Amino acid sequence: MSFISHSYWTTQQYAATQMSPERLHQVQQQRLRQFLQTTRTHSTYYREKFRHIDTECIDLAEYPVTTKSEMMAHFDQVVTDPGITRKGIEEFIADIRNVRQRFLGKYAVAHTSGSQGQPALIVQNQQELDLLFAFQMTRGNLEYQGALRLLRGACNLWNPTRLAVLINQQGFFPSAWIWQHLPKFMHHFMRFLFVPANDPDLIAKLNAFSPAVLSATPTSLDLLALKIDQLRFPRLRQVVTWSETLTPKARGRIHAAFRTPVMDNYASGECLFMTNGCSTSTGAHINADWVILEVVDENNRPVPPGQMGHKVLMTNLANTVQPFIRYEISDRLVMATEPCGCGNRLPRIETIMGRAADFFWVATSSGYRPLTTYPFQHAFDYLREVREWQAEQVERNRIIVRLEPIPGTTTDLDLARRRLDERLAITGLQHELQISFEVVPRLKTDAHTSKFRRMISRVGVPEDLDAALKNIATNDPQP
Repeated sequence: MSFISHSYWTTQQYAATQMSPERLHQVQQQRLRQFLQTTRTHSTYYREKFRHIDTECIDLAEYPVTTKSEMMAHFDQVVTDPGITRKGIEEFIADIRNVRQRFLGKYAVAHTSGSQGQPALIVQNQQELDLLFAFQMTRGNLEYQGALRLLRGACNLWNPTRLAVLINQQGFFPSAWIWQHLPKFMHHFMRFLFVPANDPDLIAKLNAFSPAVLSATPTSLDLLALKIDQLRFPRLRQVVTWSETLTPKARGRIHAAFRTPVMDNYASGECLFMTNGCSTSTGAHINADWVILEVVDENNRPVPPGQMGHKVLMTNLANTVQPFIRYEISDRLVMATEPCGCGNRLPRIETIMGRAADFFWVATSSGYRPLTTYPFQHAFDYLREVREWQAEQVERNRIIVRLEPIPGTTTDLDLARRRLDERLAITGLQHELQISFEVVPRLKTDAHTSKFRRMISRVGVPEDLDAALKNIATNDPQP
């Protein structure tokens, strides 16, 4: 890609952030109409599902919701390329050597972890990938914002931006897999370092690379911030978080340590380019020219800005090979009620919460606090002798952790406990909890659903869940 074409391309991506709401809606509806027509034509499942809806209708409220279990049960009929099959993809991802390859030579594929049940298989077309990196380089990059963005692009040809990414888990998980599919032209404008968050030489590698942009989960950044006196990042201009909930206090700690804007990207494996974090406000701006997010209550009725929703219905207008239409995502969001001070006119999510069912709600002197899967995941996923783990909340403040070792190995429980204590220290909940460990030969699936669950609560959510959720902004639920 030449500098002229690159400049035009980045300008086009930036221009959408300045659209009026009326113009944005018009663009969105044009793309939705074409997307629905393409889906009806090429997806046998959606054609049958939407048979009672007029083919000219583009009012999403008239269309039924799609769930993950529904998507997976009818996978071969949902996809629009008959060459794609669930069996074929499962065989493809079973071989880790394929992580750098394209399925059928043209599709990038990934899967979710399935820690709360059935994993999802995801097929991405090239348009999805192009938009992801286009938005990250423009809407998610401070260097391309403002009147000097074209000059910045020219400078990047001679002095490429240096991006360091801390990878949490290798494989076909979206947060690790996506970096294997960078468009080739990006290497003209950026230099990349991909390093595991648990690499023993992490500090040395980061210092030698000297990133201008650092991208990682909030947990990884919080842990790295504890070693800020060892870090030498004179070029650092931006920190980007993803995958986990970034709470106000965590944002404050990370900003104080790295002394740079913190941008929180909210996305899912089903739509990787969903948002780009805001440099001046909490939350993230929705890339609403290519994705539609409906914040709804438990009955799929719209929830107004300023009010926390029960879940999200997502329609990805770019992925025509595996269409996601009003796809249910069990995250709880609050949309902003006022224009954003950064100048970006795209709609902004003000508060981003994970799924309430994914939390252990812990009792503290200041009220209930949520504990997510991340401290456990970061503690145990890197223990090589541990095949799988499971945490069970048997009382409000008592948790049993069960570890299943790889056959023929011995689990170091002292090391496992230290790793977990380190991560719980970030949450401020380590002194509130009683945690015991067990080593078991085989972890059991749920007796009712036959699915494996990593987080099991026997006490459930607080009776006044909405009040507990409202307290999160002041009582830091750091993962």
